Amino acid sequence: MVKLREVTIIKDPSLLNEKIGPFKIRKMLPLAIGGMLGYGVIKKGTVDDIIVGVIVIVASLIIAFGPDRSLSFENQLQAMAYYYALKSKGVRVSVQPSVQSTTPQLKPEDLEPKISELKQKMKEEKDIVRRMKIKRELLNYELQYYTSEISNVEQRIQQLKTKMKTADKVTRGKISRKLKELYKKRSELYKMKNKTNAELKKFEKVTLIDNEEINELKKKIEDLKTQIKNTTDKKKLKELKGQYNNALLEYYNKKILQDKALLKLVNDKMLKGRINAELKELYKKKAELEKKLKGGKK
Repeated sequence: MVKLREVTIIKDPSLLNEKIGPFKIRKMLPLAIGGMLGYGVIKKGTVDDIIVGVIVIVASLIIAFGPDRSLSFENQLQAMAYYYALKSKGVRVSVQPSVQSTTPQLKPEDLEPKISELKQKMKEEKDIVRRMKIKRELLNYELQYYTSEISNVEQRIQQLKTKMKTADKVTRGKISRKLKELYKKRSELYKMKNKTNAELKKFEKVTLIDNEEINELKKKIEDLKTQIKNTTDKKKLKELKGQYNNALLEYYNKKILQDKALLKLVNDKMLKGRINAELKELYKKKAELEKKLKGGKK
């Protein structure tokens, strides 16, 4: 019996070794194809895509300007295409500041207790805005958890792949079954991570204004309304009315921001319906006030 081993081809009769003038096609094609392919992959914007794109561009430079002691360019293209077609999709890179950046990084062993604690706090919290803020913190820690778990699974996969190289036939079968389980687990973790990241992204373009701030404005408006009723001095009355209208306009603006944020973040249909109705009324009152203020200036 003859045991075959994989060999590295030092030179091959590829047509890519033909010359056009002083330059080999092999030296020109990698730069053109690799550059376009790498740029196209990077434009997709996910972490994995950016890494693969950079690798493709660097590889094309190495192939173009490196020595001829390498696999044929055709084989390398096949390998890259195979990897990119089968790789797991990663998390999209956000060009905006991420809400995750303000969350402390915890040790892997501290993540599960923290996640359980925040889930309990969410259940107990009655104020919807504070509940959404807890949810944002929870999603950040869940994202850390899934990232850590994926890293652990990847490490175990690599260890088993290394072990398989020297294992006997029976052991290789066991390792293959274990690898299949790990691949499935990794896929599930990526799905959960991407879902969590998508939920977290909803918080990036919203402004969560605390109800305490809204209530303070309400209190200020009521106080100014009382002062207006009890004031007879015309000059003072005009000043108070100006302050009242400005406070009322600030209230409408902040309440609209709060409702728009909640509308994007909550899933309850009945609650969404109530928020939509409130928003419609707020926009109407704000428009009336702005019209009144504009008319007063004239």
